Amino acid sequence: MRKFLILFFLFVQLSIYAQYWQQEVNYKISVRLNDVSHSLSAFEEIEYINHSPNTINELYFHLWPNAYKNKHTALAKQLYQAGEKELSYAKNEDKGWVDSLNFKINGEIVKWELDKKNIDICKITLNKPLISGEKIIITTPFYVKLPNSKFSRLGHVGESYQITQWYPKPAVYDKNGWNPIPYLNQGEFYSEFASFEVEITLPKNYVVGATGDLQSPQEEEFLNNKCEESKSIIENDSIKRKSLTKEERKKNNKVFPPSSTEYKTIRFTQKDVHDFAWFADKRFLVLKGDVVLPHSKEKVTTWAMFTPQNTRYWKKSLEYLHDGIYYYSLWNGDYPYKQVTAIDGTIAAGGGMEYPNITIIGSVNSDITLETVIVHEVGHNWFYGILGSNERVHGWMDEGLNTFNEMRYMYTKYPKNTQLSDGFGDVLHFSDLSHYHQGQYGCRLLAYLGEDQAIETSSENFSSINYGLTMYQKTGLTFHYLKEIFGEEKFDKTMQEYYQTWKFKHPQPEDLKLIFEKSNNQSLSWLFDDLINKTYPVNFQIKKVKTKGEKTYVSIKNKSKIALPINFSYTSNENSSFFVTETFKGKKTFELPITGVNKIELNPTNRIPEMYLHDNIWKKKGFHRLEPLKIEMFIGDHEKNRTNLFLIPTFAFNSYDKFLVGVAVHNLGLPFKPVQFLISPFISTQSGKIKGIAEVSKTYHPGNFNKLIRVGFALKHFSLEEDGVENAYFIGFNPYVFWKFGDRKKSPSMLHTLHIQGTYRYDQSFNNHPKLITVYSVLEDNYTHHAGFFVQYQERFENRDWKYHSILRIDYMDNMENKDHVFRSSYEMTGSYNYIKKKSERYIELRYFIGNIWSFQNINFNQTNLDYRFALSGAAGLQDLFLEEYFINRNGENLNSSVQRMENMGGLKSVSNYGTSVSYMHAFNLYAQLPYLPKIFGVYGDLGFVPGVSGVEKVAQFGLGIRLFRIVGIYFPLYMSDNLEKSLTGFSYAETIRWTLKINFVNVPFRIKNMF
Repeated sequence: MRKFLILFFLFVQLSIYAQYWQQEVNYKISVRLNDVSHSLSAFEEIEYINHSPNTINELYFHLWPNAYKNKHTALAKQLYQAGEKELSYAKNEDKGWVDSLNFKINGEIVKWELDKKNIDICKITLNKPLISGEKIIITTPFYVKLPNSKFSRLGHVGESYQITQWYPKPAVYDKNGWNPIPYLNQGEFYSEFASFEVEITLPKNYVVGATGDLQSPQEEEFLNNKCEESKSIIENDSIKRKSLTKEERKKNNKVFPPSSTEYKTIRFTQKDVHDFAWFADKRFLVLKGDVVLPHSKEKVTTWAMFTPQNTRYWKKSLEYLHDGIYYYSLWNGDYPYKQVTAIDGTIAAGGGMEYPNITIIGSVNSDITLETVIVHEVGHNWFYGILGSNERVHGWMDEGLNTFNEMRYMYTKYPKNTQLSDGFGDVLHFSDLSHYHQGQYGCRLLAYLGEDQAIETSSENFSSINYGLTMYQKTGLTFHYLKEIFGEEKFDKTMQEYYQTWKFKHPQPEDLKLIFEKSNNQSLSWLFDDLINKTYPVNFQIKKVKTKGEKTYVSIKNKSKIALPINFSYTSNENSSFFVTETFKGKKTFELPITGVNKIELNPTNRIPEMYLHDNIWKKKGFHRLEPLKIEMFIGDHEKNRTNLFLIPTFAFNSYDKFLVGVAVHNLGLPFKPVQFLISPFISTQSGKIKGIAEVSKTYHPGNFNKLIRVGFALKHFSLEEDGVENAYFIGFNPYVFWKFGDRKKSPSMLHTLHIQGTYRYDQSFNNHPKLITVYSVLEDNYTHHAGFFVQYQERFENRDWKYHSILRIDYMDNMENKDHVFRSSYEMTGSYNYIKKKSERYIELRYFIGNIWSFQNINFNQTNLDYRFALSGAAGLQDLFLEEYFINRNGENLNSSVQRMENMGGLKSVSNYGTSVSYMHAFNLYAQLPYLPKIFGVYGDLGFVPGVSGVEKVAQFGLGIRLFRIVGIYFPLYMSDNLEKSLTGFSYAETIRWTLKINFVNVPFRIKNMF
């Protein structure tokens, strides 16, 4: 029955494929470069043939140079949100646009108009409907003002020209209708396949690289002569480089030879490409080579064009072009064109950018970087150059499949490369980590933090980090998974079938899935429906190995949420074998026809993108699933065949223990493990006694909306009094659950967290010590027990100009030795607005707090015990009931002397304890970063309301502040209301300066963007 259903499904899909159609477009373009005004004057003629079954009444055209016209375009907005403000505030001479358009169809003027939302899209209304099977001729002149190349991909740097997405072109019309899309940096393109005849006129001494085959014999001779000249320059490059200073090299790079007064017209032609790009520079050196394709044995010409200052990297570029073309052809199918060119140029959008037959490479600083980028960009000739998927909607079919091939290329050509380790050195113990590990570790870290998005996410909805890691790297890792399950031979055969079936067409995800399922006669919904469309992490574990009779039984647990296959190797005294399972969920036992198994290893090549690898090995000897211990200093990577433990020397200080020295023992290496711990004992230089902190947690990843759940506990033990007082200390135990959730489909999106924490505190006092009488409940046994909990729900949202953060919280704390307790709730909301945007951003922040105490009992109400109250100035050490922060002077005898406070509750930037409340509290806080000065300087103003003797009492202040990364805050008062000022009578001004220190990052919801 199952086979019948699969065959029926394949029949339906093949029927759909039989109805496939796509439009046909043929261009004739003539263009002239003006390198004084940095502009193009051009004319194009387009033959458009309607192969669809539909009648068309309008055409949509891309006018992508208009993306550079003003700050309201989709490109400018996207760059602005990414922190790149140059286009939004560019000078007119640096902007770009296209104008002088005059569309005609079959010689007749037609009505056309710009899209109201995106000026880089226009709609042409046809005078006569275009019936299925008919064709029209579209003509228009056009003028392009070239922008500065610092914005994106089209433009110029001096007299170096990058001419990309430069001509009016029809949007794709497919089974889904029209696909008019604005130009974006993040999120590339979707274009109709076409033929091109392009004539380029420009000064005679420019070197030009372009899409297509050169049809001008004189220009071919010019390039061949350039190759001969370049050889001698390259040979003398190292000698010349040594004789020049760094400044001289930079200066030479910016010097362009005068343009020739003579002009030349060169002609290029090409069929079956979706775009035409060209590049021109008078400084280019040129190298020429060839590569013989592995299947057809056809010869392809390779060109490299680069500036002299980059000779030391580019002198091996022909090798990179050769090997990239060869391996991609070997694995996917032969390159179908006659030439491929790599250009050394300026590009603001990424390290490189692909176009048919030609790629531009940004600045590089090593041979391996240049090779990686060239191979990746040349690989785009397959994905999406030949296999023309919609990059904007299904970017993984382009970038992801290409990255899969890039990874494979690097470990095939350089099986022992340590590209990732090379950036760390030996000190941090990240040894033997390869180019492949870059993607693997990055994706595992992103998933561990719960910040990953589904592979099938539209490009503009990816966060910037997910755009790079998920769409590129995670897709590459996912298709390595498929290759591991299929085997290399079967996988390559299927990819070649996909290539031959869909080359020069527009495949959709379902088309790729169909090819793989049809070729291998099995359902692959676990990959195409689950791994690509969801965020469930992959994880397997060996549970049990048992021998019975002549067979061995291996129990494996699939800890993922979805049915998946896994491979494993097993070795015995005689041989080693390989086993691939079918898809399964939960635990399953597999039968091996062998006894005497010594070792079993899941995912032995590490090519399956598991979240964790620490439970993948079973050994007959010793502890079956425990690897040998390896201790290293500081931090390192978790090796699959080792149990890694790390040591870090630690230092700390507080007013009671003075300086503390110790060592932290932890397992916080990369990639993170599900169970993490840090144990950091200290020796106090004051008392010689052991103090310290410890934390243990386990992280779960439910997937999709539920980003992560972390369960753990923390321990803290420090002294509470100075002046040599012994036995005054606290021990705190804090179990917690932390849940992060939110919509992964859009970026930016609202981040939600729920934090539930319990607290047990044991406070030991010193009997009859005068400083402790007013601070602790004075009991005969000289100790108190506190127990309680809080529930805290947070929301966060931010884009470039607006930030929003709210906290809804419930607290309960009880003194177990008497009737002291508090039950309270609070809500705070903070909004920030970027009020200076053009040069240096400055934010103004407004916060509102409201709190209410529902139940309050304190036997020390008439004394100075204020630890259960709301505090307008935020919590001092004693009021930090749940040990959420680290305090240098946690137990100050007079709270007015506790200048370190948390920025919570009323939020006033004051050291005064005036304005505490056992009922309700309202407060408004304003903080604004000052213009012209460094961002750390700001002004603040606070207004609080608490119940007083004769009604509501108002407390106000303002002053100057210094904030460092939200960790340190220092506040200098300039004005205080009378009631606040009187509370500080007798204080010097220095004693009224308030500061905060926030170093307990565990309590801060993690934002992946803050890492980069």
